[in-house]
Amino acid sequence: MLSKKYVKNIMLMLVLMFMFAFSINVHAEETVDNNDYSNEVVPGYEKTSRWSYTNSVYAALTLSTSGAATTNCAVTGYQDITTKIITYTYLQRLDGNSWTNVDSSSHTAYKWHAEYEDPMTTVSWGHDYRTRNSVYVYSGNSYENIVFYSNVHHYHSTGDTSNCVD
Repeated sequence: MLSKKYVKNIMLMLVLMFMFAFSINVHAEETVDNNDYSNEVVPGYEKTSRWSYTNSVYAALTLSTSGAATTNCAVTGYQDITTKIITYTYLQRLDGNSWTNVDSSSHTAYKWHAEYEDPMTTVSWGHDYRTRNSVYVYSGNSYENIVFYSNVHHYHSTGDTSNCVD
């Protein structure tokens, strides 16, 4: 027959095993952030998370009644962090279901803020236009790339809207 001491030790061992088995931490699954671009890697440069060097971006498109297009692009980094800003602005026209580049401009600023206004080619009426802006914001040799768009503008003649599709 088993001794009382042996049974107590077995019971203690079983209790400890059950306590250990049921002490597994349970936690809720983290919410998925679909706007997290931190997994993007730029070959040859240190990986950075989005918005590490950029505080704000702004894009605008102005179309005059004569079809003159003017684009605006502004980027603000952080005064003690951002060292260079490169902007690429593309004036785009909607052709069918795809956007086509009509004109473009680019600028480089060796400071933490950049703001540009560029006259572009005269646009033809009856089309939708927007700007696509791609900016590279640096801190030393590391950078992040942010792409953003202006609002879409429908340009048509003030007297004849027969060629317009709304």
